[in-house]
Amino acid sequence: MTYVQYPYATLVSLGRNLTTLSDKLESDQRGAVDCGGLADDHGDIQNAISDFRGEWKTSLLELTNNIGTWGEISAAIGKMVSDFDTQTAAALRPKEA
Repeated sequence: MTYVQYPYATLVSLGRNLTTLSDKLESDQRGAVDCGGLADDHGDIQNAISDFRGEWKTSLLELTNNIGTWGEISAAIGKMVSDFDTQTAAALRPKEA
């Protein structure tokens, strides 16, 4: 007989940690602003910074969404396996006469 152990507590913890990371990444990007102090003839630099920030914001948003999704999935799998183990153990427990 083969026994398999699933670290459901670890999966739930990982899920919470990934969700927290996603939330932190999302909140940290809100501080992005234009680069101040550039002279009028440095408009190309300002435009390049603005373009980069726009692309980065899109990439970061996708990353945070994916991290959050994986966190939710991991936590759900951990809870599902834990519930299954509990229900299976209860079903296999000998009944008292």
